[in-house]
Amino acid sequence: MAVGICTATLLTDPMGAAPDEIRAAAQAAVDAGFTEASVWAFQLDALADSPLHVNCIEAATAWATGTPAETASEAKQLAATAERVGAERILAVTMDPTLPDMGAARENLAVLVNAAETVGAHVCVEFLPWSAIPDLATAWAFVEPLGPSARLLIDTWHWQRQPGGPNLDLLARIPGERISFVQLCDAGPVPGGDLLTEAMSARLLPGDGVVDFAALFDCLHTIGADPFLATEVFNPGLVAHLGTGPAAAAMRDAGERVAT
Repeated sequence: MAVGICTATLLTDPMGAAPDEIRAAAQAAVDAGFTEASVWAFQLDALADSPLHVNCIEAATAWATGTPAETASEAKQLAATAERVGAERILAVTMDPTLPDMGAARENLAVLVNAAETVGAHVCVEFLPWSAIPDLATAWAFVEPLGPSARLLIDTWHWQRQPGGPNLDLLARIPGERISFVQLCDAGPVPGGDLLTEAMSARLLPGDGVVDFAALFDCLHTIGADPFLATEVFNPGLVAHLGTGPAAAAMRDAGERVAT
């Protein structure tokens, strides 16, 4: 099965990369055979001439703790960007360890969902183990009441590291159409200390760790899910060791192996 890629994972310094480095990473992805990508919004301008199709824009954050005005402004901007590049998905996430008002956050998320709907896109919420939305259960509780344009993203590193570990019982009860995106990466058997640091620097290629991809994909198949798949292997050391082009090819090969 063909998979896409998060282009930021081909950068040794994704937060500080220059435009020419971002373009080179995208070209490496194209050369490796990728045609679809999930792209950080602030890197989109550098990819204006890339043949990669931007499938998902990352990421909306104002909804979690921002004011309604801040949420509406970000939602309008991201929806306009999605329309311009033809993206089908807008990722929503929070890095905050707590949410002071869960009800307000859900209302804000609804604003983002509605903005995405106006341009034919939808929102997918990602859970992060160290955040106020640490697991599938919390993410689904946020998303479920907001209707079919509010969906879920499952990052397989976060899936493995979420409190309590993989939750196949809950996943089996979620309608398949509400699973929008699965990010493919792997995790070692023991957490490496600070979870954020591990997530941004020490992910493994899909199939090289302990994630049970067979069980996950069997469950997704059973519930009728047909998500967008993309590799998201944040491991700058791997990219530096292999080189950008070979790293892109390794990500593609590993992603396709676990997705078949």
